[in-house]
Amino acid sequence: MRKEFNSITEIKNEIARLQRDADKLKQKTRSKVISDILRSMKEHDLTPEDIAQAFHKNPLKTKAVSKIRYQHPDGHTWTGRGRTPTWIKQIESEGRSREDFAVSSN
Repeated sequence: MRKEFNSITEIKNEIARLQRDADKLKQKTRSKVISDILRSMKEHDLTPEDIAQAFHKNPLKTKAVSKIRYQHPDGHTWTGRGRTPTWIKQIESEGRSREDFAVSSN
């Protein structure tokens, strides 16, 4: 079912009407969802503080820090991941091996 519109104003009015309908529907379903949540909280002896605490937990895993695999005497380091740094390219262009700068894993 598609309604034909003859002007921008008619389209804007239809959008406003649909938005009002969506808001009413959201409000209607929201009440049920809230009552379901409250019922579940009572069944499981949960308090609002329990719920608030769950929101404050950091769900994201922390990013693992890569170990340094190569270190230049001037302090530059590289994990061996990602783009090869300029200093590694430089030493290899001089005929030296990056393994000469490998950090021992002791």
